[in-house]
Amino acid sequence: MKLIELLEKDKDNLVTELTASKSAERAVRTLENELDKLLMVYNESCGSESERNAAAYMMQAVRLSLPLIDSAGETKVWETESYSPRKGGPGLLTIILIAAGAVLCGLALFPIISYAVNAGSKVDYLKTFGLVLLGLVSAVAAGAMLRGPAPKAPKRSQRIETQIDAGKIYRSFRNAILSVDQNLEEIRAMQRWDKRDEAGMIDGHPVSSSELDVFSDLLAASYSQDPEYALEKIEDIRYYLHKQQIEVVEYSEETAQFFDMMPGQRAGTIRPALVADGSLLRKGIASAGRK
Repeated sequence: MKLIELLEKDKDNLVTELTASKSAERAVRTLENELDKLLMVYNESCGSESERNAAAYMMQAVRLSLPLIDSAGETKVWETESYSPRKGGPGLLTIILIAAGAVLCGLALFPIISYAVNAGSKVDYLKTFGLVLLGLVSAVAAGAMLRGPAPKAPKRSQRIETQIDAGKIYRSFRNAILSVDQNLEEIRAMQRWDKRDEAGMIDGHPVSSSELDVFSDLLAASYSQDPEYALEKIEDIRYYLHKQQIEVVEYSEETAQFFDMMPGQRAGTIRPALVADGSLLRKGIASAGRK
């Protein structure tokens, strides 16, 4: 079974868990758990050790790339404004200026009032004007302080919240798993090709046409049920081995070292030995018979 098929079966559960993750970090942990689950089920159904090892390596590569998956969805901007309140109530300096203005204005009006009551009194208009001016200045300064400084512009702050897109994450994750499946399929194809190359070989060597002829004739002799034909083909085997410089040796007192002895009714060769240039290739079996 392919990894993508296992993932599709678990799609609904995975998307639900991704939606509930709320953050990219939690979404990565959810995908890591899904990778472990997929690999465990895949290993149970995979009969090739090389495929299991390759799948483990590739899934580890996917795990390392999970933080790079684009998970950004809708972005919300939260904006707040804050104002600086005015300072309430007049200060001490303001009160002093108000009082000073009132006193100065009173002093300025006193000579005028005295002049009106006593016609003979003199009025120093320059001094009176100066006192009135100072009183007005004090009153204006007190008024400015009562009004306070101009209000500052409101402070604005923003909070940006980016929600994750579960559908986008799943599609990116699916593409990664699909890539793993494609690589595994290439590995399986290479294994099938290697087995195809090994077909028709014995012990890693290609079978020659002469060997195929010998094997084919032996099989024909076994199907013929003709003893004479079978003996004829056995002689062909002797000749074939002779061409390969391999001699078929029968048991005798001189060749006894090439044989394992077994009990038997009569002496003779049970299986001949195979010898090449005086070196034993395969021991024969012989019986010494009853003495």
